Amino acid sequence: MQEAVRLVSCGDDIRLWDAPTLTLIDQFNPHSTAQSISSLTVFGHPDNILFSASESGDQITLTSCKVACITVLQLAEDKGQTCVSLSSNSQFVLSGGKDGSVNIWDLHTKKLQKSFTDHSAAVTCVSYNWNDNYAASGSQHGEIILHNTVTNQASAPFTHPKSQQPVQDLQYSYFKKALFGSVSDDGSVVLWDANARRPHHAFTAAHRAPASALAFSPVNDLLFVTAGLDKRIILYDMVSKSILRSVTAESPLTAVEFMPDGSTLALGTSRGKLILYDLRMMSAPLRSVSAHKTSVRCLRFHHKHGAAKVS
Repeated sequence: MQEAVRLVSCGDDIRLWDAPTLTLIDQFNPHSTAQSISSLTVFGHPDNILFSASESGDQITLTSCKVACITVLQLAEDKGQTCVSLSSNSQFVLSGGKDGSVNIWDLHTKKLQKSFTDHSAAVTCVSYNWNDNYAASGSQHGEIILHNTVTNQASAPFTHPKSQQPVQDLQYSYFKKALFGSVSDDGSVVLWDANARRPHHAFTAAHRAPASALAFSPVNDLLFVTAGLDKRIILYDMVSKSILRSVTAESPLTAVEFMPDGSTLALGTSRGKLILYDLRMMSAPLRSVSAHKTSVRCLRFHHKHGAAKVS
């Protein structure tokens, strides 16, 4: 029997949805109710562990949603950590803070394993590379830094001369292991070569307003997508370095994620809506639903990995 795909969204709280129908399954807020949830990552099968951080940076929370959603661990209490990512082996949580620090937390010991302090401004997004040897982070000053988690060395800041606004999202390609993408407040979209430490290609002013989110296809090694406050969904071909299609939604877009099948896009809006699009027929959404009282800050689908190693 095929397991149902679930979508997780965050805004004023965290909500779990049946992905095909956008039927609400559960909702909860393990953080201060006065603050929005700013970032989350999911370790889905079989324990359905959610890692979340809030806008206030009150703590990193691990919530198990195997049956009911129950908080099982809290890390980085009052450390100002506002964005999170999870290592591929599920042992380490990567986080970024208001103080410019990038931190790695060990889920075995429940303690801080290492900390990098190379940013000069608040960290806005973090992501591990494919083998967890590098942790990439973006900042409010438009810098992107690669931190070697083995040698504890940091790269010189990656900056693009035409893109020095806050980095809003940063993601690695599933297929091209040295390639990652970033989006910024000035609307630019940049693909970076991590080995060469330089831009692979820049789509300058791809969006006419701040670009808010980026996602690589999990099944097509050529395809990635960005979303922006200009209401535009833009599909790109990485090989030809071209824009394949641009679709305008009804509201400014704040989050985007591919469904694991690669044919469906989930998007979040500044008005708290969730929208599903079929890539094969993007003239109109498949469905939409009012989800949050605030803007949708992040979207994640459950991934079928092993259990998160929380001891």
